[in-house]
Amino acid sequence: MSFLQRANQGVQSLSPYQAGKPIEELERELGITNIIKLASNENPFGFPESAKKAICAQLDELTRYPDSNGFELKQAISQKFKVNPEQITLGNGSNDLLELVAHTFASEQDEIIYSQYAFIVYP
Repeated sequence: MSFLQRANQGVQSLSPYQAGKPIEELERELGITNIIKLASNENPFGFPESAKKAICAQLDELTRYPDSNGFELKQAISQKFKVNPEQITLGNGSNDLLELVAHTFASEQDEIIYSQYAFIVYP
């Protein structure tokens, strides 16, 4: 019995993630250089100066795990939107949150419908 055959059916049916093509590859394939890529959640405007400053300000803390509960972020969101911090769930991107909701409320007997143009990981 192979390693894959020992995996559960859900894992066996997974397809590998297909990342978007890098701009350099598209330039080679299509012979064009004025590409503005909007796929793969990339920012066509470059890295914001404010983000660079925020990262540099935290360089000494990069050797430590951040607060996994996101206390400060939840406090800021709570104040801005006038909700209790206990009502806020944080995730590593929208896909993480959607997966959490699906695991919480859907079972193997449920049918989940999504657009054929949705993020490739949804199936």
